[in-house]
Amino acid sequence: MRFYWLLLILLTPLATAEVYKTVDKDGRTIYTDKPTSDKAEKVELREINTVPGAPPLPESAPATSFESRPAQVDYQIQIISPRSDVTIPVGQRDLAIAASVNPPLREDHLLVYFMNGELLEETTLNNVIVKDVPRGTHTLVVEAIDANGQSLGTSAPVIVNVIRPVIKKNAPPKPTPK
Repeated sequence: MRFYWLLLILLTPLATAEVYKTVDKDGRTIYTDKPTSDKAEKVELREINTVPGAPPLPESAPATSFESRPAQVDYQIQIISPRSDVTIPVGQRDLAIAASVNPPLREDHLLVYFMNGELLEETTLNNVIVKDVPRGTHTLVVEAIDANGQSLGTSAPVIVNVIRPVIKKNAPPKPTPK
């Protein structure tokens, strides 16, 4: 334990204090800052090597600053298929949506497809297929988002009209009076 004390003294800048060395009756060498007997001999310590510290860096902005974040991308997104105001015919059950994205989508970003404000799919693909689209008028929008869900660009809405056959059931027979 006292050996570690000596190392601490040798390594600190305040090591200009005097150090004494003695040997106890069991032959152990002891280093102290005060002589414990008349047999203690003063130890001459070498000058401690020091290196001046580096000058402080200028204050930097917090980690959330603009410099630490990747540059924000503003995507130009356009739905290229289907065209706006198109009518989907009776026999076509599925609807393919294709979008163009400029610049190309980064790997940590996603395209989010919406129909009537409801989420259809989150993907890195520029096209999706919506199965069995119900009849009626629908509004399609595609949005690019980052890993935190922040919007990086949105397409203009595209309106599609889906026609489905209406199958009318025969009216139940009316009872006839007897």
